Amino acid sequence: MDDEIFYEDKSSQYGDGVLLDEYRNEFSLVAAKRKDGKVYMEWVFPQKRDGSKGPIDKSLPWKIKLGPKAEAIKVLKFFIEQLEGGITPVGDTPDDSWGKDAPSDDLWGKDGPSDDDIPF
Repeated sequence: MDDEIFYEDKSSQYGDGVLLDEYRNEFSLVAAKRKDGKVYMEWVFPQKRDGSKGPIDKSLPWKIKLGPKAEAIKVLKFFIEQLEGGITPVGDTPDDSWGKDAPSDDLWGKDGPSDDDIPF
């Protein structure tokens, strides 16, 4: 994204907030901090997938992937409705396929998964 969209938690003395990030036409909400007028993403070392519970060797942004712009809007509207007290029938998620396992070509691309594409 050309412009950073950052929401700062006014109750935080440390500049904590949430950054709306766009990477490869996919939108995410990322834990971030503002310090000296600049916004910094928070990074984590997720667990390995081998069951060892040890961290992987590479750090990744601490984010929640929302999908392409149209899907991200649907996801955020869904959660806004929930926060406002709206009742959504079971199975009526933003997209019937949202949250379900997608074929590997759709989820990872033709090169297979990488540490940058861990689906959190």
